[in-house]
Amino acid sequence: MSEPRKWTSIELTRDAEDAKALFRQQRLDESRAIYSRFFDTFAPIFDRMIDQMAGDDPLDPAQIVQIVGDEDIRTAFRYLAAPPVSEDDLKTLADTTLSARALRRDPEVAARVREIMLRVLDPHRFPWVGEQREPTERERAEAVVASAILVAARKVETARRSDAKDQQEESVKATLRDIDFTEVSPRDIPLLDAAPAPGEFCGESKLGGTRADLVIRLHDRRAMPVECKSSNSAVNSFKRINHEAVGKARAWLAGFGGRQIVPCAVIGGVFNPANLETAQAEGLALIWSHRLDDLAEFIEATRN
Repeated sequence: MSEPRKWTSIELTRDAEDAKALFRQQRLDESRAIYSRFFDTFAPIFDRMIDQMAGDDPLDPAQIVQIVGDEDIRTAFRYLAAPPVSEDDLKTLADTTLSARALRRDPEVAARVREIMLRVLDPHRFPWVGEQREPTERERAEAVVASAILVAARKVETARRSDAKDQQEESVKATLRDIDFTEVSPRDIPLLDAAPAPGEFCGESKLGGTRADLVIRLHDRRAMPVECKSSNSAVNSFKRINHEAVGKARAWLAGFGGRQIVPCAVIGGVFNPANLETAQAEGLALIWSHRLDDLAEFIEATRN
């Protein structure tokens, strides 16, 4: 049976440099429009919220009920804290589902959410709350800008990670379609009999005990689970490849055996070649996002 190519140290170093150069160019070309869109969405929300944060009774429980009922307003509410609290943390701290219905049904819960937020409120952005006074115009403007920047920056970071993964997956799917593979529905694959047929692939599916971003059924009937990994630093690449992707590869190889499974990672961005060598030695096939023809070439070789 055909096996994926094992890249030499020199080849991995060369391709890692090419991938890093592409990453740099993409970041430099990245439009500020996404950041500005998030800023423009949240600045008015914080501006309205500041109206509720002055005087002797800031953020009264009735206002809390309205806040949690809207996703963007609820996000802004969490970013009043220093540092911002996650939704899960706020649920745990308030011991509630954090839904408008739950808070409306039990006013004590709404009061508890209010007290928690006042305790973790950022005193540098909102100094007037602790002093129980009205904000000055300058304090108000600075608080709106600083708060909107916090949310917009985090939203951009999240969008970058999600977009990179989505783009990788779509590029792999396009490559597979170009060699006449057919996409079928995702599914649980406890045994290889449940996998797509040869010449087919599916999106995110549970293979054995863990999930793969894609599962390809090669022409020789082996399954090729694919993990799409993007990294913005050599340090981060260890987590993405040696911890996450190799961990899954070990589980798949142990569960199904090396004659039935060909674990693969499609990688893009900044990676340490030494980490890639280690991952490859563990049985993980490596394909660069900017060289997906290598994936097509290997798959075509499995016809024999």
